[in-house]
Amino acid sequence: MQVLKESVRNAIIEGAIAEFFERGYQNANMRRIADSANITVGNIYRYFRNKEALFNAVLQPAQEALDDLETFDKKLHITQIDSLHDANQLVTYVMNVLSPYTKEIFIMIFNSTGTHYHQVKTQLESLVINKIREYFPGKFDDYFLKVVAASFIQSIFVVFKENIHNNEKIKDMLVKLIVFYFRDLNQRLY
Repeated sequence: MQVLKESVRNAIIEGAIAEFFERGYQNANMRRIADSANITVGNIYRYFRNKEALFNAVLQPAQEALDDLETFDKKLHITQIDSLHDANQLVTYVMNVLSPYTKEIFIMIFNSTGTHYHQVKTQLESLVINKIREYFPGKFDDYFLKVVAASFIQSIFVVFKENIHNNEKIKDMLVKLIVFYFRDLNQRLY
């Protein structure tokens, strides 16, 4: 019986991140992943049952980080965006949670067609809708919340895609978007 090595597993994961980032799930090739890890394709299957299992192993930590965002307000004691300080505090928290998984989140958002991870946009939109409902119960109708959440998340995706290697630019734009969309939200509608 051969022993599985953590260093080999990590090399496979790193190769898979690069492959899924560049080509997406559908077009990813196990041979290229094996080549980048300096192993044979057969060796990958000793560590991961198939491409889907490898994809899940790559994205699971990022999914857990996204799930953790649902409790940001409890950790930060923020119930609305009243100031630039609130927005900065929120974005700093989000960036600290997500920045170790920038490529993985990019893969989830843009390169996961054909997998269950493709639902991350819906998950994030639901998070926005639920937080607005929680902070302002009965204030906004469901359709309005759906539109606001969809446009906010889409704008984040645009910023993220265009600045994937520039966390400072992402952070700066997130602060601006949060202030634009949510500052004094309860006072802006007649």
